[in-house]
Amino acid sequence: MSRLHHSDYPALDLNGDNYLDWAMNTSADLKSKGLGKCIKYGNDTLAYERRRAVLIMRKHLVKDLYDECSYINDPYDLWSRLNTMFLEPLLDESMKEWKALRFQDYESVDDYHFDLMRITYSLKLCGEVITNYDLLSKTRDTIHSKEVLLSQKAKGFTTYYDLLSYLSALEEKKQKRKVNLDKLDYVMEISAEYQCEMIYGDAEEAKKRKFGWTHIDDEIGLFIE
Repeated sequence: MSRLHHSDYPALDLNGDNYLDWAMNTSADLKSKGLGKCIKYGNDTLAYERRRAVLIMRKHLVKDLYDECSYINDPYDLWSRLNTMFLEPLLDESMKEWKALRFQDYESVDDYHFDLMRITYSLKLCGEVITNYDLLSKTRDTIHSKEVLLSQKAKGFTTYYDLLSYLSALEEKKQKRKVNLDKLDYVMEISAEYQCEMIYGDAEEAKKRKFGWTHIDDEIGLFIE
């Protein structure tokens, strides 16, 4: 699923397989147009706003689904109707994803956070309550057992977003350290070649002496001492 929400996104299938993507994109699309409240219960939106919202929602339904829901003229009622039709299988799938989600399986903190938020949104859409404690526990309890110090540090956080900020900063430091080490390795290699050249006076001779090679067998492509 794309992380960017656009007005032009796939229509909701009749079987509801892409319901989560559709719901997230539709919600984002409506909010971007100032119509997000139209799908909230007891909203105080104006009639023309509700008409615009319904048109946007209908635009992203396949024809059979469009025809089936054509009698619904209120965006909240349409949103609720579609929820009723597709939430049960979505809840089952989302619960499985939640149980399987582990921080240790991700190389990127951002990728983990994205999937966690996607599953959380799905569960909330199905009526489940996901608290700060749930997010915090899911993250710190699934840090790899080898990361003893990190696990201990994670226990000191009381909010998920504070822990997320710490993990992101730690990841950035590790990435910078890796870049610096790669640069250091390169500098050391160049320095070693330069020193050999200064000692032996010839770059090719320096390389041969550095690596212990005297010539190359062109036929078999191997370095021979």
